[in-house]
Amino acid sequence: MNFKIISLGCPKNLVESEYIACRLEQAGHVLSDACDTVIINTCAFIADAARESIETILQEAADKDEKGQRIVVTGCLVERYREKLAELLPEVDLFAGRGFYPEIERLISKTGFFLNETGFKDTYPRKVLTSLPSAYLKIQEGCDNRCTYCTVPDIRGPLRSRPSEDIVEEFRYLLGQGFKEINVIGQDITSFGRDSGSGLKELLRLLLDVQGDYFLRLLYLHPRGIDDELIDIVGHENHIVPYLDIPIQHSEDRILHLMGRGYTRDDLESLLKSIKNRVPDITLRTTLIVGFPGESDEEFSGLCDFIKTWEFDMLGAFTYSREEGTPASGLRGHVRKPVKQARYDEIMSIQKDVSKRRLKRLEGRTAQVIIEGQDRPYMVGRLLTQAPDIDGIAFVKGSCAIGEIREGKIVKTLDYDVIVEVQ
Repeated sequence: MNFKIISLGCPKNLVESEYIACRLEQAGHVLSDACDTVIINTCAFIADAARESIETILQEAADKDEKGQRIVVTGCLVERYREKLAELLPEVDLFAGRGFYPEIERLISKTGFFLNETGFKDTYPRKVLTSLPSAYLKIQEGCDNRCTYCTVPDIRGPLRSRPSEDIVEEFRYLLGQGFKEINVIGQDITSFGRDSGSGLKELLRLLLDVQGDYFLRLLYLHPRGIDDELIDIVGHENHIVPYLDIPIQHSEDRILHLMGRGYTRDDLESLLKSIKNRVPDITLRTTLIVGFPGESDEEFSGLCDFIKTWEFDMLGAFTYSREEGTPASGLRGHVRKPVKQARYDEIMSIQKDVSKRRLKRLEGRTAQVIIEGQDRPYMVGRLLTQAPDIDGIAFVKGSCAIGEIREGKIVKTLDYDVIVEVQ
């Protein structure tokens, strides 16, 4: 069988697609664009993501009879909507829930619906589908935070941490394959080990004991899980990128309480003050939700002031999505769509000014840049302090090759991007 995989959604999904690809190749199948089987690994954490997944399935299935292709659907859409999908999407030959990934080579020729409640956390061995020098390292699955707007615990289940020795083994494998930028991921990596008596800091020390030329980046850290010791590890270990991705979601106490986030504005300000005092040049990224049920004009204004005051280097925002089955969907005071959109536009306008100002201070400095492609007359990549796919990009002048990590001078900054000159 020749197969291709379309991986939708987050890097955690991508890692699972890589695991599926490895299982199938080990069984003798071939990963190829010229294929007789299309595997679509879906996302469904909000309605827009589920809609994109369904549209992708229908697009791939439109000419399946002409091409003689089988359509296989995996991932979060299957977990969230379950048997309803078989009736909704008769074009699909096989639905495989995440608990069946370890058996995917056995199921791939079957037709039907396979789902169980055991979940899935192991992602190694896998066939890495990202290009050198960057790869993802998934350390845990599921989430126990239970934020009121979020479907992830229902889709992916409770927290399940991978054994530290398995993570270190996979880390060594990635380094052996030539990957140098390793992005540590999970639903909330600060929760790693709470179910097994370990912890993120202990895991980082094990990874840092491994000799080699590499950089670790920590993605998706819940504010409650960050303490001074973790900040110091990130800020002072040469193998860790001084970068923290901390989704705060909001700044105002009443909204944070309704969201079930477990902290206050004072807590956030204390955390951010500690981070910036201990690691002055750290790069900070966050994520916000605007238009949460009951969000008043005054509370949105408070959020805007918070963003202006604390100046995150990178910021992503979402308009609140009312997801069936979540506690927040039953709250009163749902904000009208035009108001949510206006608030989103205002937040992003504020962040554009913040980003431009934050980047401006980098002009004339030297920085490490990852070369990822070409867009004549420039090579294109990222500063090491820009995460893949979610942050800005670097336009690179000078002689360099795709896959290199080079040192260069930042000669110009834009709203979100930079121009770097390498020798």
